[in-house]
Amino acid sequence: AIGSYKMAEENPATFEKIKAKLSELNIPYVTTHHDPVRTSEEAAQIRGSKLESGAKAILMKWKGKKDTSYTYTLFVMSAVKKLDSKRVKTLLGAASLSFAPEEDVRSITGCLPGAVPPFGSVFGVKTYMDKAFQEIADIDFNAGLRTDSIKMTRADYEKAECPIIEEVTSS
Repeated sequence: AIGSYKMAEENPATFEKIKAKLSELNIPYVTTHHDPVRTSEEAAQIRGSKLESGAKAILMKWKGKKDTSYTYTLFVMSAVKKLDSKRVKTLLGAASLSFAPEEDVRSITGCLPGAVPPFGSVFGVKTYMDKAFQEIADIDFNAGLRTDSIKMTRADYEKAECPIIEEVTSS
């Protein structure tokens, strides 16, 4: 149920960094404060927006064939899409690929799962955006907190984040 998540350890730092970045670039956006949400479905419901406009951000952990340590990469797509692991593995040249565990998500992004924004740049991680997401005009996303969302144009998001655009979902 919406609002049933513990309000544990939410840190507003990422939310503030995103707002500062957008303001610095003179990019218009609207913030909404709401009950805590974790899933894209709950977020769309509470925002009164379409599910496909939700920018789902997934932090992946991977290692190349000769790598000794893991790399983390953020993948952004419409909330109605699913990440295509095989496609991403090939794209990255990864020998192993997995969803980043909750403790890694928290240590890298400063966010709880469900609050990770589509801005890998604010926490030093490369960002890929699904090519199909370019069809969406206005996007919504949790902005570092499960209780705060940002709505902006997808074109402005691309201008602010400069994600690498590739097909990362299955059709």
